[in-house]
Amino acid sequence: MRIEDGIIRQLIAMEYQQLDIKNSSIDMFYRSDYMGTGIVLIIRAITGNEISSDEYKLIVNNIKNRFVESGFSDVHVLGLILTAVPERTRKLHYDEEDHFIVDLWDRRLIIYESLSPYFAELSHIIENIIHDEEYTTGLDERGYGQSYNKHDHKTQWVTLLNTIFIVANIIIYLLSHHTSIFGESVNVLQNGALSWYMIKEEGEYYRLLTSMFLHSDFEHLINNMLVLFFVGDNLERAAGKIKYLIIYFGSGIIAGISSISYNMIKDRFVLSIGASGAIFGIVGAMGYILLVNKGHMEDISSRQIILFTVFSLYGGVANAKIDNVAHIGGFIGGIILALILYRRPKKVPKGEA
Repeated sequence: MRIEDGIIRQLIAMEYQQLDIKNSSIDMFYRSDYMGTGIVLIIRAITGNEISSDEYKLIVNNIKNRFVESGFSDVHVLGLILTAVPERTRKLHYDEEDHFIVDLWDRRLIIYESLSPYFAELSHIIENIIHDEEYTTGLDERGYGQSYNKHDHKTQWVTLLNTIFIVANIIIYLLSHHTSIFGESVNVLQNGALSWYMIKEEGEYYRLLTSMFLHSDFEHLINNMLVLFFVGDNLERAAGKIKYLIIYFGSGIIAGISSISYNMIKDRFVLSIGASGAIFGIVGAMGYILLVNKGHMEDISSRQIILFTVFSLYGGVANAKIDNVAHIGGFIGGIILALILYRRPKKVPKGEA
């Protein structure tokens, strides 16, 4: 029997009644006695990303208000959070209510010092269940943790394609600026940069790709690679390798087309290089995915994406050398590609094999 099942069985034995709230990730139990009304919410947050702090607080407040409006007095709420990554679920805690974190991986109960006396008895009962070897964690069962490994988010924090792109950009920079393999660095940049004239009149369409891997100096390279390291990693894990590949190159090409089209209309003969068009596409795609997932997933939030975009675009306006048209084109291209390619993962219903 799983720890969760043991806790539910004990709640029923203590005369808690279960209510169906139509949420596969949360079970609700309540009991009224001389001390008031106790509500226990069992929240399954195995990876810590299933629910945001704002969503959790809204659910708790709505449930508490419903009970108060129905005439129940002195309502107490306990959030009993089942997880394998307690450091991620600490974000759900807020002082107005009580919270237990059941660390399934290390089989321990985490209780905050602000715990009210109402659930003190229950804390001892749950701790005994956790430490009883007759109860399993359930982390190896399909539909409960989906064979989750606590160390997955540590051992897989570097994703394959994103790492390849970063390494490729660095190697090409070193070869083009610090060796003569491809000739003089000035010639390499000129021969691979975006140029509407060379693409339109000479048919050198390869420039749409080569320009994405060329950088003018080390600062240009490092700024782009830092953003790619943090944002690209999240997008590859969220969208998958194939979709990430399409978004990266698709956004870069859309950014290039936007840039050369604008310069052709303005009759400007300029050269443009850098991975920032593709990177802005990744930022746009990640922004869309965060919107679909209600503002937060993994280690990045919608606020971070918005701040990065605002500051980057501001920096482009302040610096005439930066190709803002490519940035904007890549950003919009990333959103469009994510809209076409990305589908929010469906949650596995409780008990489904």
